[in-house]
Amino acid sequence: MKRRNFLQLMAAAGLTAQAPLWAPKVYAAAPDKFLIAVNASGGWDPTSLCDPKGLNRAYQDESDRYEGSTNSVDIDNNKVFGQIRWSAIPEGVSNDEAVRLRVNDQFDNFFTTYGNRLTVINGIDTGTNNHDTGNRFVWSGREETGYPSLAAYYAAAVSPTLPMAYISNGGYDFTDSLVARARASSAGFVEDVADPNFYSNDRGYVYRTYDRGTDLYTQIAAAQQARIQRQLSDETLPLRRKQLQQLLGIRNTESNLGELTVALDDIQANVDRDVNWNVNRAESLKSQAEVVVAAMAAGLTASANLNFGGFDTHGNHDANAYPQLGDLLEGVHFLMMALEHAGIADRTTVVMGADFGRTPYYNSGNGKDHWPVTSMMVITPQQTGGRVFGASTNAFLAQPVNLTTGQPDDNGVVLTPEHVNREIRRLMGVGSSPIASNYPINVADFNIFA
Repeated sequence: MKRRNFLQLMAAAGLTAQAPLWAPKVYAAAPDKFLIAVNASGGWDPTSLCDPKGLNRAYQDESDRYEGSTNSVDIDNNKVFGQIRWSAIPEGVSNDEAVRLRVNDQFDNFFTTYGNRLTVINGIDTGTNNHDTGNRFVWSGREETGYPSLAAYYAAAVSPTLPMAYISNGGYDFTDSLVARARASSAGFVEDVADPNFYSNDRGYVYRTYDRGTDLYTQIAAAQQARIQRQLSDETLPLRRKQLQQLLGIRNTESNLGELTVALDDIQANVDRDVNWNVNRAESLKSQAEVVVAAMAAGLTASANLNFGGFDTHGNHDANAYPQLGDLLEGVHFLMMALEHAGIADRTTVVMGADFGRTPYYNSGNGKDHWPVTSMMVITPQQTGGRVFGASTNAFLAQPVNLTTGQPDDNGVVLTPEHVNREIRRLMGVGSSPIASNYPINVADFNIFA
C-alpha cells in the first residue's frame, strides 16, 4: 500500500501521529502505571459538582437571580461520601422529571461508586479567565507557554518510544517535542489502520483476501526487501547508503497495532455501553475511552487526554451544565469499567479538570461566566476514603490551606495548578525524572494523595 494512501486512511480514522521518519524496531517496555487526563472543555462549574455552595445569597449586589445565590438549589446533606460533597440537582435542569432523575443518578452513582478512590481538590486559583491560559495552566502547571501537558510529560518520562506513547483527543496537549502525539478519537477504522493491506471491496486493496487464506502481501514485502538489499549492495555513496538503510529499517519495523485491535474488540464485546447507568449518553467520550484503554492494555500507550466539551455555559447554566456534567461522569464511569475489564485499573490514575470555574452567581441570562477558581478530581488505584484537599470560601474564593492537612488555614497558601501538577508528578513517580529539571515546578512539597 502506498504511504500516501496509508496516511490518508490514518487521518480518516482520526488516528494520526507525529513521529520521526524512522525509529528503531525495539520499543520501550510498557510502563507500570498509566495516566489519563479528562478535560471538561470550556470551564466547568465546581459549585454545580464537587464544591456546592447552595442558596448562600453571597452576591445579592451582583445578581437578582436566586437572590444572588451561587446555586439555584440548596445543599443536600445526604450527598456526602467521606469528606466529599456533591451538588443536588435543581429543577431548572429540565421540565422533564425523568431527565432530572437521570442526572441525579449519574451524580450519586459516580460519587458513591468511586468515592473511596477519589480525591477532590477544591479552591484552586488559576489566576485567569482566559480559556487558553487556564487550559495550559491546569494541565501543565505553567501559566506561560513552553511546558508539556501533564500527560505528555509522563509519557516522555517513562516510555517515550512506545508506538503511541501519548494519545490526545484534544485539550491542552503540547509536547515540546518530547514525545510523539497520537490522535485516536475513533475506533471505527482501527482495524483497517492495523492491517491496511487487508482486502476490502469498497477500498480495492487486493493484497489479502477476505478470509486471509491467501497472503500475497508477504510475498510482495519480501520482494521489496530483496530489492532494497540489492540497491544497498550496489550503492557506494554514503548518504544514499544511509537513506536506503533507513528505508530498510522502516520496512522491517512491524506495527503493534494488531494487538490494539484485539484489545479493542475485547472491550467492545464485554464492556457494553448500554448496560451502563444510562443508555446513549457520553458516546464520544466512551469512544475515546475504549480506544485509549485498548492501546494501554496492548502495551502501546503510557498516557492520554480525553476531551469532553459543552461547559462554557454563559446562558441557561442549569439546563446546560448539569446534564453535561452528568454525562461527563457517565463517560468516566465507562472508562473505569473498561480499565477494570482490561486488568489495568489498579495501575491507572485518572485526573479530571477544566480551564477554570464559573462565576458564583448567575448573569441576566441565567448563565455563568468565567471565574478563576476551580476544582480538580483524581481517581487513584489506592483507596483514599473520599478525601478533600483544599477549600473555597462561601463566596467561592480560593481559601489559604495548610499544606500538611489540606484544611483551611489563614497562615497557609492558596493552591494553584502548580501545586496539583507537582503532586501528580510525584504520585506517578516522575517528580524527579531527568526531564524535570527542564520543566521545574517550584512550590513546596505536600501530600495531597497521602
